[in-house]
Amino acid sequence: MVSAEGDTFGDLLLNALKGAVYAVIVGSVLGFLASRAVRRALDSGWAEPASLRMAGLALPFLTYAASVLVEGNGFVAAFVAGLWYATTVSAIGGDSLGLVQDVGHLLALAVWYAFGALAAEAFADGIALQVLAYALLVLTVARFVPVTASLTGTDLTRPESVAIGWLGPRGVTSIVFAVLAYAQLPKEEADFVVNVTAATVLLSVVLHGVSAEPVARWFARHPRSEEQVPPPGLGR
Repeated sequence: MVSAEGDTFGDLLLNALKGAVYAVIVGSVLGFLASRAVRRALDSGWAEPASLRMAGLALPFLTYAASVLVEGNGFVAAFVAGLWYATTVSAIGGDSLGLVQDVGHLLALAVWYAFGALAAEAFADGIALQVLAYALLVLTVARFVPVTASLTGTDLTRPESVAIGWLGPRGVTSIVFAVLAYAQLPKEEADFVVNVTAATVLLSVVLHGVSAEPVARWFARHPRSEEQVPPPGLGR
């Protein structure tokens, strides 16, 4: 299998693995150092907890940029750094991630804005039937079957497993990768990725938006009885 740039599938797989390894290393190093630095500043009285919120906001951006510089996956690096920084968050106390959450919400709105512009351009000439069929397949069989299968043997009841398998909306994460693809891929491939992602997300908004409330009402009318809850250690 050969990509548009002449790389084999094995080359692409190796590059992805290298990117993940580099990301884990960068995320671990920066997350550990940031955690130690913030804890030291807090314990020594060099900074107030409120001012240390900026560290939590700067860390994911710094980690992402550093990982990309060494050809690592920026998203994985930021996630790993967050795992290292988790204990520091609890030590700072209060609403230590409030600033991060506010900025994240603002950035999510910006992503949706960009997605709206791309979707309008992508569907200017209508939606291809193949794209719509693929989006429907992604939201049903391609997600529902593996998710429900992975929950087999857990403490969840069958209705709960089915609900989890169905209520998997596609949103900001899918849009982010579509925007990255649009910026990096050749135009024809980029347009195809945007078309498929836009159809999937828009269909998800409709299907999951309409069905979420009826599903929630069903569970409210059928609460889990004590007999359905297995003893600790069973079903795992």
